[in-house]
Amino acid sequence: MASDKASQLPFSAASLINPKTDERIARLSKVLSTSSGVDATLTLIGYGLFFVSSQISKLESLELRALTRPGASATTLKHGASSFVKLAELEASTKTLAGMCSDFRTFTRLWGMLGVYAMAKRNYVDPPKDMVLRAVSYGQTLSLGAYYVYENGYYLAGKGVLRGWTAADIKRWAKTSLRMFLAYVVMEFVRLYRGRQLRETRKVKAVDEKEKQAIEAEEAVWWRSAKMNVAYTPLAMHWASEAGLLSDGVVGALMSWVGLIKFRAAWAQTA
Repeated sequence: MASDKASQLPFSAASLINPKTDERIARLSKVLSTSSGVDATLTLIGYGLFFVSSQISKLESLELRALTRPGASATTLKHGASSFVKLAELEASTKTLAGMCSDFRTFTRLWGMLGVYAMAKRNYVDPPKDMVLRAVSYGQTLSLGAYYVYENGYYLAGKGVLRGWTAADIKRWAKTSLRMFLAYVVMEFVRLYRGRQLRETRKVKAVDEKEKQAIEAEEAVWWRSAKMNVAYTPLAMHWASEAGLLSDGVVGALMSWVGLIKFRAAWAQTA
């Protein structure tokens, strides 16, 4: 009897689940099950919120100008003040959540030296055959290692784990770490340029279909790396400078673009 009633229902429980939605949730779960996927997701979300926060501050400035203009009525002032408070609260919330994303990503980089060790071991065991790529690989390993050492130092000091650091010490180590990152980004352009030269040579000589497909796959990775490095360059210069070169809006937009590139790559790997 119960089964007869169930068969008469206009829908089943399974029909409530959209197959596409279910697939996307499953793929997102796979993305978030890896450290690189988590980093990509938090980069996109965190700096997206940072960008939104920068735009809210502009709206606040416009609202403040409207409130202070001559001849504004009492009703306008009342509604304007209420709107200004809500905007300020929204800005604070988005900025706080963006800061949480950034802090988590910095914390997970505490063990970034393990990746540097893997790079150094690869350089020792199986170094690039091309002299230019070998020199760049050595240089990037050293710069990335220094970046992590200085970042881990100032991060732990800022959290009170390392004692006896002054604010000047923390700032100096932070700037040094970011200058090491800038050096890495500059060398990445050399690596990309030389890699493209060598790949074009291989492309001319390639006759096997399997090798051609491998070259196409390399090109897709190359373009992804090139796009990210173009975005990272002004950011690295901004972070490494004493006064900064970019506005919060530009930083948020560029890093959101980097996050989107990383997230799309992580998403594609779960297909």
